[in-house]
Order: sequence, then structure tokens, then C-alpha cells
Amino acid sequence: MKKRPHNQGLSVLVFSAVYFPGFKGGGPVKTIKNLFNQVGKEISFRLVTSDRDLGDKEPYTSVACGQWNDIGNAAVFYAQPGRGGYSQIMRIIKSKNYHIIYLNSFFSPRFSFFPLFLARVLQQRVVLSPRGEFSKGALAIKPSKKKIFIVAYKILQLHRHVIFQASSQFEELDIRRVLGEKVDVRVAENIAAQEFGDAAHERIVGNLRVIFVGRISPMKNLLMALESLRNVHAQMAFDIYGPLEDSNYWLQCQEVIETLPKHIQVSYKGFLDPLDVVKTMSGYDVFYLPTKGENYGHAIVEATCAGLPIIISDTTPWRNLQDCGIGWDLSLSAPEYFGAALDELAAMPSKEYQEMRQRVLSWANEKFSQRNAVEANIALFKYAYEKQ
Repeated sequence: MKKRPHNQGLSVLVFSAVYFPGFKGGGPVKTIKNLFNQVGKEISFRLVTSDRDLGDKEPYTSVACGQWNDIGNAAVFYAQPGRGGYSQIMRIIKSKNYHIIYLNSFFSPRFSFFPLFLARVLQQRVVLSPRGEFSKGALAIKPSKKKIFIVAYKILQLHRHVIFQASSQFEELDIRRVLGEKVDVRVAENIAAQEFGDAAHERIVGNLRVIFVGRISPMKNLLMALESLRNVHAQMAFDIYGPLEDSNYWLQCQEVIETLPKHIQVSYKGFLDPLDVVKTMSGYDVFYLPTKGENYGHAIVEATCAGLPIIISDTTPWRNLQDCGIGWDLSLSAPEYFGAALDELAAMPSKEYQEMRQRVLSWANEKFSQRNAVEANIALFKYAYEKQ
């Protein structure tokens, strides 16, 4: 490709399997929304997505499907399923009414592989963000299908002219491990929403209100979280929020819930509206998510923005939490440490706990109020546009 001059009116055509009003896609939905909100005045974004949420049989009724909708700082096209949707996507890509194609998955047949193949044929520039799909934990789920995708990708040499976005240096290592050292990877951290809670919070020593926010699926590791509660001594209310993505997995979780001691009360609270996450989290004592892998972890970020101490696994970019005095990042190979951390927090004197919440909130304000992530994302698209 020939080098193009810098263009102030940069236009990016985005693909994602789910977008608002859908919510079952988890963190990537928020990532894209935050990108549009904070970069949409500097870069023109058009998004192509499904006309229904994951697993739903009926399309949305609150948007105009099969046509462009002005939503916030972006235009959004809700494509129908089946052949009709593929035809719609093909027409949009063949129009070439954009500078860059931006994919938000590696393994999506309709919203990644198909657009990537067309872009390769039409010699269009592509930025691809795997959104944590190359972590060891993610690849261990349905590994056979994913191996087929990776082999096909390499045979077709679809990596040519593709720039991969990693949200952290950890994800960059994952991408290179799977696709090879020669792939072009740029680190541009996801953009967090600018919403913060209040550090002031009343709690009872020896009691703990715990919140889990995430899709009910093996990746989020709710089953291990529940199993770790068997040896917790503190009185605990453990509330679960998130879509029931995997019904068989949820049955396993329910079986564990029935065996927990009486001083551990577990409740499934259903779906939490994205607009209410930080406000809801602020009323709890701790956020608990022993996830098998996150490239970013919006729920983790939102918990810190709510002023909550966090107990998570060491499979996310958020590390050394104990050194910062804001929580724990623990190894999944030692599940007993998660229960011990919950007991330690429950026994913490009120003054010490309030100081911890203040540290969490101060850390989040310092981390997520800056424009570093915004500038890194802008630089990513400019690099893709100007690359030879």
C-alpha cells in the first residue's frame, strides 16, 4: 500500500458482534462506547453490529435495524442475521467510505473473519483488537474451533496489513505467542468511563457484602469463586450480577451454592444496567472476580472507580494490588488464598477499611482521569492510516 498523507477527517468503520442496546457482549461493548464518547469528535466512527443481543431470537425494537442510526458520537448499522446480514456487510465494506476497518474480535465469523477477508481482497487497512481472546484461559474454552480459525488465518496470510491492538503489554505477549513475533502489535489501553463513587461507606466488622459482576460463563470463573466460600468464616452476603450466558455452567454453580454454610448467603441479582454499575458497586464492601483472563476487565475498573477494594486473579493487567494497598491479585493455582483474603478484609477495623477505600478511589482517579489511553487510541488509528 502507498503511504497516505495525514488526514484530519479520519474515518473508521468498526465491527462488533454486540453493541448497545445489547449488553450480553460484556466489556467490549463498554470499550467501544467509551471510545466513541471520548474520541468521536476527533475521529469519525461508523459501527456495524448485530440487530439483536447474543442468544436472542428477536431483533431490537428501540433502534432502526437494517439502516444507519445516529447514536452518540457514532453512526450504527444493525445488520440482520444469515445471508442478508452478510450481504449488508459486503455492501458497506465495498463502498470504501472509510479509511480503516476496526475489528473487535478474532474468532467472530460474521464480524471479524468475513470483514477481514474482504478487506484483504480490497486491500483495505485493518486494526484488529482480539479483546483478550488469545489469553491462555480464553483459548482453553472450545479450543478445537479456535485452532481452526488460527490455522485458516495463517494459511490465508490475513495478517498482511493488519495492525493488532493490545490493551496491555500482557496481551501483546499473548498475541505474539499465538500469531508469531513478526505481527504488528501496538499497545493502546482501553478507555475507561469517567464516573467515580464516594469513599464514604458504612460496614460492620466481621460481616462482608461481596459483589460479583460478570457473564455467567467458565471464563469469569464464578464456580471457583463460590467454591472458595466454603472455608470463609465471616458472615457474608454474596451477590451475583450478570447475564446467564452458559446455563449448564450456572447449574453447576447452583449445586455449589446449595452446599455452602449457612453464614454465606448467595443471591443472583440478574442483569445490572451499565449506567448503574458504579452506583450499585459503591454500596458493597468488596468486588470479587477470580477470572481466568481479562485483557482489560471493565468490571474491575468500575469497581475501583466505585472505591471498592478488589480481589481478583493474577490473569489481568491489574497487578501488584497489595503493594498499592487497594486489593489482592492472586494465583488461581492456590484458591484457598481467595477465601483468606475475604476473611482478612472482613476482620479489618473500620478505620483501616475506610482508609483502604480512600486509597482505591484515589488510585482510580489518578489512573483513569488522564488522557493517556485516549491519546494512545488516537495514535493507533493514525499509525494504521499512515503505515505503508
